[in-house]
Amino acid sequence: MRRFVTLLLTVILFVTCFLTTVSAASGSDSKSPQEAAAEEPKLDEKVEAMIAWALDIAADNSHGYSQSNRTGPNYDCSSFVSAALMAAGFPLDRYLTAGYFLSYAEELGFEVYRCGEVEPQRGDILVRGNEHVEICMGNGDCVSAHKDYDYRSGDSTGHEIEYRRSGGSFNCPFCKYAQYYHILRYVAPEPEPEEVRENFVIERDLILLEIE
Repeated sequence: MRRFVTLLLTVILFVTCFLTTVSAASGSDSKSPQEAAAEEPKLDEKVEAMIAWALDIAADNSHGYSQSNRTGPNYDCSSFVSAALMAAGFPLDRYLTAGYFLSYAEELGFEVYRCGEVEPQRGDILVRGNEHVEICMGNGDCVSAHKDYDYRSGDSTGHEIEYRRSGGSFNCPFCKYAQYYHILRYVAPEPEPEEVRENFVIERDLILLEIE
């Protein structure tokens, strides 16, 4: 009898732990991309603005994937990331193709790493030569213009421009299997020391007084 009771308690404990784990995982999956992003450590405000624009477009199915009509409302992978950068205030005034992101990286304030040199993190731009580019959301997730599924304007499937979780049914093998060659990571400029700013203001005011 004692063995039966012990076995029964063990089974109950196992089932309880299993259900708790499943419930927690389910709750995580049910979070919207915006809710998940809000829980991450904040990045530079321009990177956050880039991510916010990308998530908004991904959630709006009036935007779909197109290579021939790629400057809005439809985008391909590289014009989507280009538009996100421009919307966030990065110094970019054109829609790049994937192969040009490395050339513009320094000008835009990004450092370039080869795959394997650093672990991709939220806000990075992942580049595979002149083939593909997307925005990393961390933990193997991404947001990107992926593929044209219906050959029409807009996104009737909901998967053409999409935030993709690494473990979802529409996961992104590009992220999951590290099929990128380079990682672009924004490096915010160092704030100007207060003393330098004060000296500048004093010198500026003296010059203005002399002019007057």
